[in-house]
Parts: sequence; structure tokens; C-alpha cells
Amino acid sequence: MRIIGILLILQIIFVDPQDGYKLIGTLRTDGNLFYSDPIGNIYIIHQNSIRKYNLRLDKLADYSNTYLGNITSVDVSDPLRILLYYKEFNQIVWLDNFLQELRSPIRLDDLLIDQVNLVCSSSQGGFWVYNRLNNQIQYFDATLRLIHESINLQSLIGKQNPSCMIEKSSIVYLNVPETGILLFDRFGTYFQTLPVFSDKNLQVTDENIFYTRHNAFHKFNISTYTNTIINLPDTIDLKGVMMQQEYLYLFKKDGIYTYLSTRSD
Repeated sequence: MRIIGILLILQIIFVDPQDGYKLIGTLRTDGNLFYSDPIGNIYIIHQNSIRKYNLRLDKLADYSNTYLGNITSVDVSDPLRILLYYKEFNQIVWLDNFLQELRSPIRLDDLLIDQVNLVCSSSQGGFWVYNRLNNQIQYFDATLRLIHESINLQSLIGKQNPSCMIEKSSIVYLNVPETGILLFDRFGTYFQTLPVFSDKNLQVTDENIFYTRHNAFHKFNISTYTNTIINLPDTIDLKGVMMQQEYLYLFKKDGIYTYLSTRSD
């Protein structure tokens, strides 16, 4: 009998008493998605275009491709190798830090994977996909060879659809909103489920997982398994939240608001 190692713990949720954030910048934008990378750059997605801004909200670069439809998702975990996924045409585009194409678009149909739900980049040089046809995560290297794949995940997630996938420090985090976050090693081997229930997206740093659940913004410490609700300076018309070190980014209907933490700890 195969034993599934699901971590069950009593989770204590704290509420952060500090509201210490100072507004340092605003950017009016019509974007429908936004991301921030580990060095604080901001990326605004509007249909088939991506725009890059620095911490001062100065525009640095832009990119668009009218032949591939709208951008479905972006992975900026490596600012030098940015991954764009176009679900409509089932293709991937790699960009450098100037938002210039690193290579021609990758047609996932050519790799015999035509039912892709999620894509993320890998520090190994390739990328992971969640293949919904066989309920597996699969790793393709830089030469587009299938190298690693997980077991069929139906016994773990049933008919649920994962909403987000990201690799950090050679661990793949697969978010399944009503199940938790499934963890896989660099070979695609499942080893744990975290009791973290994000509505959709995740942000994973060296120490924490940031996520939104029922309009509350949470910080889950990976080492201590403590969960903290972070009080935000503004929640009106909020579409997304990200944190990078001492900076907080609020994505609202009318644009991006950048805050600096004034906490002393």
C-alpha cells in the first residue's frame, strides 16, 4: 500500500497588529494582471502586452505579441528568464530582463501536451507544466525533453483544478484551493501537503508563503508553520497583493499602490 504523507497540524492564526505602511508611489494602469519579482520590479499585464516598472514606477520596458492571443500567466521568479504562457494558443515565450525574446515561442502541442492548465519556470533551466489530461506535473528541460513527472494526482486532489504552480528553492508548490498546497521535489516526487488554502495565486519567498483567502491577506511561515493575517492599509477595489522584502504592492481597479513598511522589527 502506498502511503501518502499529508501533513496534519493544528494551525494557529495570528493577526498582525501593525498597520505601519507609508504610501510611496502610485501608478495608474488599465492592467488585468500584475506581478513583482524578487528585486522589486513590477510587471503589468494588459491583454497581450506586458510592461515592466522599477520601484520608482519608472517604465523600463514593454513587450507584446499580437499573434499568440492574450497572456494567461507570467512567472517572474527569475527576472533574467521571464516566462509568459498563452493558453489560447498553448505556447510559451521566454523573455530576458529587457523583455526581449530569448528564443522563438515554444509550442506545447509539439511536445504532445495539449491540455495544460498551469506553467512555471524552473531553476534547472526548463519549465514545469500541470497536465490535466493525466493529472501530473511534468518537467521539460531546456532542450524540451520530458525529464521528470509526478504520479497521477487524482487520489490527492480528486476532480479539483489546481489554480497556481511555482517553483522555489527546487521545490514545486501546487495550489489546490480546497485541498492545500502540494509539495514536490526537483524530480516531481510528491512529499507533503501544507494546510494552506489560497483562493488562487501564491507568492513564495525563502521564508514565507503569501496568499489571499476570503479577502484576507495571509503570511504562512514555512519554518514555524504559523499563519499571520496581515492588515492592509487599503482594501477598497483590491484585485491583488504582493510583498517583496519591506515593500507592499496593492493592485486595485485604478492602478498600483506601492507602500514601504515602517515597522521597526
